[in-house]
Amino acid sequence: LGVEGYNPDGIQYDRGGGDTTTGAAPAVPGGTAAPAETASTPASALKKVDDCLAKISSYRAGGDGGKCLKILLAYVRNVVDKPTEEKFRAINTENAAYKSKVKPFVGAKSLLLAVGFAPDEDGGKKLLLREDADREVLAQTKERLQEAFAKY
Repeated sequence: LGVEGYNPDGIQYDRGGGDTTTGAAPAVPGGTAAPAETASTPASALKKVDDCLAKISSYRAGGDGGKCLKILLAYVRNVVDKPTEEKFRAINTENAAYKSKVKPFVGAKSLLLAVGFAPDEDGGKKLLLREDADREVLAQTKERLQEAFAKY
């Protein structure tokens, strides 16, 4: 909280920088992601997913962490269950659900980046699933999201 009460600028958005242990690199101006942003092995990707889930699950006030987990689960479940449908391979970062239930939470965007999503070339208004995204990592992330949501 700021001196005068509620301070929305005080929310710590997950911008991909600052945490050098996760392998995330900050986005390059123009909306492209640096190659180091993706996890190099499925094991490192899943470790990053676990770290992100722990961060998101720690948000207990008002059930905010649970709402975030529910949206992330929907994104990942749709991609795993219907991999050929193009509409599920893109996440609009400008819509209300993403802005209010995903963006404010540290670890949420990092989780999406770890499983294979990357900012688009059009100013980063969407996160697009890369063609080389590991299907096994996506499937295991879906299971872990379901477990985390059930525990929440």
